[in-house]
Amino acid sequence: MFGYLRQRDVIITLTKYEFKLRYRGTVLGIGWSLLAPFLLAVVLYFVFRNVFRFVENFALYVLVGVFVFRFFSVATSVGMYSIISKANFVTKTNLSREILPLVTTLTYFFSSFIELLILIPIISIFGGEIGMYILLLPVIHIVYLIFVYGVNLYLSAITVYFRDLNQIWEVITNILFFASPIVYPIRVIPKEYVNIYMLNPLTRFIELYRDVMIYNTFSINDFVYVLISSLLVFTSGHIFFRRLQRKFGEVL
Repeated sequence: MFGYLRQRDVIITLTKYEFKLRYRGTVLGIGWSLLAPFLLAVVLYFVFRNVFRFVENFALYVLVGVFVFRFFSVATSVGMYSIISKANFVTKTNLSREILPLVTTLTYFFSSFIELLILIPIISIFGGEIGMYILLLPVIHIVYLIFVYGVNLYLSAITVYFRDLNQIWEVITNILFFASPIVYPIRVIPKEYVNIYMLNPLTRFIELYRDVMIYNTFSINDFVYVLISSLLVFTSGHIFFRRLQRKFGEVL
């Protein structure tokens, strides 16, 4: 099932090409990908700062939440088109089709990781506690990559047959944005709903990033939860993709 992962040269070449293509012709390059979430975080901070002033380092709290969620929202909104936008690879080559959503996910993975690295000195300057746990950032981000790639396997396969999925997914990502602790702390969730609320892997991911980037702490329980969730989404996504890919050539 995972044999295509051994085709490292193909994956690396296509990822480099897509990464360069994303920023080709832009003056600021990756700076543009920083500007939009940064401005959103600023707006959210000024809107909610008086409501959640009890949250320690609230500005940084919102900033990290926005950037972490951005990887999921952008990578999936683009990743769902990874098959239909590269139809020639499907119909005219023997390339393993799972590589296409993987390349798109990797492109935004590296972009997102660079953004987070750029945030570290900003967080340090404005009061965040950068310590030894920041070394776990790459590990957490790789687990996040596995999760997002699993989601993209589902979305890219469905989009081949149902091209209007992007309209539905846009609504879902907007719901997930407000259903995740990006602009509010988990403590505002009523106690009777906390257990259900914490089932959302994005909630755990966002909290993990904040812990290592702002508060120099680490929750092993949250990490184990997101690791298991990511592996389940990754594996089930492959099974789902394999079943639907049989007729990709006919549909495309």
